Amino acid sequence: MKSTFEVEKTMLSALLGSKNIEKILYFLLINERGYGTQLHRFLNTPLTPIQKGFDKLERAGVLQSVYEGKTRFYRFNPVYPLKQELEQFLRKGYELLPPQEKRLYHISDAHPSSRAPLTFKQAQDALLLCWNRLKAVKMLMINAKLHREAEIKRGKGDVCVSEEGPSVLLFQENGHWQVENGNEIQFSNVLRWSLDVSSGTISLEHLRPSAAKPIFLFHLKAKRETLIASIDSHLCGSDAYFGQVELGPHFLQLSWRIVGPKKNDRIECLYL
Repeated sequence: MKSTFEVEKTMLSALLGSKNIEKILYFLLINERGYGTQLHRFLNTPLTPIQKGFDKLERAGVLQSVYEGKTRFYRFNPVYPLKQELEQFLRKGYELLPPQEKRLYHISDAHPSSRAPLTFKQAQDALLLCWNRLKAVKMLMINAKLHREAEIKRGKGDVCVSEEGPSVLLFQENGHWQVENGNEIQFSNVLRWSLDVSSGTISLEHLRPSAAKPIFLFHLKAKRETLIASIDSHLCGSDAYFGQVELGPHFLQLSWRIVGPKKNDRIECLYL
């Protein structure tokens, strides 16, 4: 007997016409744009059906494409009359996927097919490098694309880093959002980073509304020397959280996503 999840997943594929169409639409929901070879590589799916799926969806007006050099990128057609309803439908279907499958649709340099796995020592060194860099953060610049507000919010602020112990850091972030009319809106935010060397992970929590009731975001694991990424998506209610931290020469970039029935948010924090 099929589980509720298996039945819902089968129904979604049937409604969309094929499993490949489903994969394309989920991929674009999460990443906003993509091209055939990219999906072929990241989703381990034959290229020809993916290309045919893109063509079919573009002919139907669901997608539009544009060339960048020799690469043809696809995205949702912004004037498709049912775009909002389609995305809401897809977010509901995405909610039903298991966490590890959710994670597959998120583009990252940490994708398992992209590089050879790190040795234990390399992974540990990368984790400790990231941890030491987190201790030195002083300020941040932030871009947030929030589905419910249909706009990109930009902000900047200071970061006060304090140590609760040898393996716990608190980020007290205070700054302001820039809004279209030229005004500024103040924000305050607290994140808690926890290092667990034995498991080779750094965990991230959002202390909202208080430290007594934190929102757990995800566990991060070293995927290459300059990147740690979420092991899989974390479910908080109906919302899935996943992300990564990339180490640049003089910065850290935390990129994370929240996808759920009422959310499709992308947040990028550049820590300096």
